[in-house]
Amino acid sequence: MNQMANRAEGDIGAEIIPPELAVRAMRDSGYRNTDYALAELIDNSVQANATQVDVICLEVMKQVSQRKSRRIEQIAVIDNGDGMTPETLRIALQFGNGTHLRDRKGIGRFGMGLPNSSISQCRRLEVWSWQSGPNNAMWTYIDVNDIEAGRLKSVPQPIPKPVPPDWRERSSLFGTSGTLVLWSNFDDHRLQWRGAKATLEIPRH
Repeated sequence: MNQMANRAEGDIGAEIIPPELAVRAMRDSGYRNTDYALAELIDNSVQANATQVDVICLEVMKQVSQRKSRRIEQIAVIDNGDGMTPETLRIALQFGNGTHLRDRKGIGRFGMGLPNSSISQCRRLEVWSWQSGPNNAMWTYIDVNDIEAGRLKSVPQPIPKPVPPDWRERSSLFGTSGTLVLWSNFDDHRLQWRGAKATLEIPRH
């Protein structure tokens, strides 16, 4: 009887928390705004021994109501830290895992930092990380659309993929080691600001 019940549950996909529902809840938890989400990524860079971190926003002109307005298309955080091995990179994109679980100092110590902060702002997260130059970077991603559609159930195995030339032209930090975190496919209502200038401006109190 128990075997029959187990088979029946397996047939209907009886996860305790279905991935598509879990990711929706995670998008709404933990990060009050874009400032806090970006601070998480910068904290990760500092923990990876980065001495420099670039935050870069790319804008496009979009038709909004009756006029065209600037809208953020991509946000990148680039550092010159230690970089990650393929195994570490895959762990870093897992919810509830991470590479600083025992570090009681950093923001990301609970292991949710990189993926949770990212999907709180965007629907697609891509990460390149390298320890032997950006031509030898390893790449993987998380895509909320794919998770919600059931096409993505685990972090894809990182694959060799050079850092795109466009990003190398925008930053001087591409040395022997480092990491590029790229956000794209935004929901406008999740971004604290819709333009690059306001996003990158240092708040004045």
